[in-house]
Amino acid sequence: MKKLDITHTLVDRARDMRKEPTEEENKLWHLYLRKMKPRFVRQKIIGSYIVDFYCPKLKIIIEIDGVQHYLEENVEYEKRRESYLQDKGYKLLRFYNSDINRELKNTETMIYYSCVERAKELGVSIEVAFTED
Repeated sequence: MKKLDITHTLVDRARDMRKEPTEEENKLWHLYLRKMKPRFVRQKIIGSYIVDFYCPKLKIIIEIDGVQHYLEENVEYEKRRESYLQDKGYKLLRFYNSDINRELKNTETMIYYSCVERAKELGVSIEVAFTED
């Protein structure tokens, strides 16, 4: 019963986070990630965690970190979370809010090349591209 409660709580929380993204998440999503190939999704539940952006074909997670991620009371949680995700085979890309606000083009370039490299690592034949609407 407890697992069911956690799942419903996570699903509700992920849905709320998609409805009310941070300014930086919204910016990266609308200006770049929603136009990426392969496809990314927002606020994906993995295990007992919700990740900001996830590409299932490449097992890449993108996290946009605000100051709360680096507060002393959250450091241990963030380490456990990162360790869990990496142990499951996910590639984690972390960016600060300031990267999105001040260096968006550089952030986009880093994401693009990380996807290309990850496809090579996994031996996946996939087009990595940015499509204009």
